[in-house]
Amino acid sequence: MSPNAALAIVEEAPVTRPERVASDLLGPLAVAAEALFTFDAGLFGFPECRRFALVPAGRPGLYWLQSLEHGALAFLLADPFPHFPGYAVELNASDRAELDVRDAADVALLCVVTLPQARHEPPTVNLQGPVALNVRTRAARQLALAESDWGVRCPLDLGVGDA
Repeated sequence: MSPNAALAIVEEAPVTRPERVASDLLGPLAVAAEALFTFDAGLFGFPECRRFALVPAGRPGLYWLQSLEHGALAFLLADPFPHFPGYAVELNASDRAELDVRDAADVALLCVVTLPQARHEPPTVNLQGPVALNVRTRAARQLALAESDWGVRCPLDLGVGDA
């Protein structure tokens, strides 16, 4: 899977007929239909949460994935490609079918960020469990990459404090 050019569709989507989303973390949101995604199987550990809004987090390559079912549930996601040269994901036939992928440009890939408990520790990113988003159909799926050389807690330099 190539870099996430498809995410521009979400970032630049005009908010026409917005969906109102309640978020305990982000406050009330008005989200364009293009930024709403359905996870038929939910996310790992949250199978009952199926509808999410993808919201830019104010820094390039960072997004909030806000549950529409539970206002308290939001994940920080990062575009892994600028931070991890050589990172690549090949969707298997089952994943491509479930997501209805017709073209590689349909899919954007993001990874879940875990924020540190202490300020001096770096955030980490789960490169073995990326989130695949079909920006054409709005179908999404969290993948499990068992045959990966990448870990579940890879340190991530977000350049906090940089201009």
